[in-house]
Amino acid sequence: MATTKKLNPGKVTRFVIVMICLVTLGIFGRGVFERHFFNTRMTVIPNVTNLNEKEAIKYLKEAGLKVKVIHSKTEKVPLNVVHNQDPRPGKKVKVNRVIKIWVNNGQNQVVPNIIGLELLEARSKLKGQNIQIETIDYYPSNQKYNTILGVYPKPGTKLEINQKISILVSSQQMIDPSVMPNLIGLDLNDARELAKQVGINIQNVSYTSDQTLPLNTIISTNPAAGARIQHGQNVSVVINTVSRARKRQTTEEIINNSKSDINKNGIEKAIDDTINKIDNSETENKGTNTNTTNSGSSGGSNSNSSGHSSSQGNNSSSQQSPPQNEDGE
Repeated sequence: MATTKKLNPGKVTRFVIVMICLVTLGIFGRGVFERHFFNTRMTVIPNVTNLNEKEAIKYLKEAGLKVKVIHSKTEKVPLNVVHNQDPRPGKKVKVNRVIKIWVNNGQNQVVPNIIGLELLEARSKLKGQNIQIETIDYYPSNQKYNTILGVYPKPGTKLEINQKISILVSSQQMIDPSVMPNLIGLDLNDARELAKQVGINIQNVSYTSDQTLPLNTIISTNPAAGARIQHGQNVSVVINTVSRARKRQTTEEIINNSKSDINKNGIEKAIDDTINKIDNSETENKGTNTNTTNSGSSGGSNSNSSGHSSSQGNNSSSQQSPPQNEDGE
């Protein structure tokens, strides 16, 4: 007699569940596989250059494309406007293709206030605003090591396209408030800042000119560097500059030029007076000769000896004129 095996309801249920899962995974996996490897749907990349970022993303998504935004600096387009895309517009690509767009974020940036921050924190803040550091200079101070002491351009300054900044960082705590710091080589503003940290005041500022030393920098101090000082003490500094020396030189040149003009005008006036005297003397001599000639014509009965004597007198008078002119000159 044949025996029949009874089916276990639990096993049947598990088998059905497994089959349903396999069929579901097969259908889903086939869709994913076909979508990635057998995607035949095509679309045309729209031109989104010169559009703002939001509009560009909207148009690309409507075309069935994905978007990757890259922020960069440029002066070709205004802020938050697309200035480049890849692949190029008009190209046919598969749906869901990733399109890269470059958006300008380099205008209207201002230097943040990072003074007092630790270098690592300052770097992070600058990186978040896409501001690059050009140089980092270290300077001893009483601030904590790697603390930002200054930034150039100063905080709040608008940056040009691709402009970088420079920062001044504390190297180590080397300032003794009871010792005069070395201010030589600094400009007046930096010297005042350092003096403020020590607790002294730059009260007297004088200027000198030395072509062998850097301009607009402190070349000596009183007290000298290393001397013992007290908190709140006033100090004096000497700054090397050429502006005042040039001003004095210009004034001297003006005076010398004025003297030269005066001498020149005096000489010219003397020459003019001499020429006028010579002209007047020649005019008087011509008048004398004319009167003598008229006198000889009216007295024709006079003897030749008298005429000869008169002629000699005229010649004598004529020959004496040049010496008179020289005396007048």
